[in-house]
Amino acid sequence: MAEATESAKQKPVAKFGNDEGAFLDTVKKAPEETQQQFQAVSSKGDSLKIVGEEVLNSKSKDELKSNLPKAIVVKKNLKKDVEILYESFKNFEKTHANPNEVQEFKHACNTLIRTAQKSHSAIKDKVYTIYDKKK
Repeated sequence: MAEATESAKQKPVAKFGNDEGAFLDTVKKAPEETQQQFQAVSSKGDSLKIVGEEVLNSKSKDELKSNLPKAIVVKKNLKKDVEILYESFKNFEKTHANPNEVQEFKHACNTLIRTAQKSHSAIKDKVYTIYDKKK
């Protein structure tokens, strides 16, 4: 049992499945500011996933009303961070010499963003379901 804990400490914890771990080397090649923005988006995406679970577990309108505001705040903050990450990526793209590394970093960013979008879509679907609205 202690061995499993030891190996878990050595392996970086991914925010969205294995995405972050798979792109860790790519992210490290980006400038410090861009890395920080990537981490901010990753962190906010993780937060959206957590508060999204609370929203998805809501069974009534009252529960939804108490859980949804947190998800809305996280989503708005995430949107701002994605915009900042995009600007940082554009600067990285202009200044970095290796086009393969730029594409890998772009893929890493897109993966984080798509995962957050899936969480957002699930929240939106839940709200529509509880309020009996059509898309």
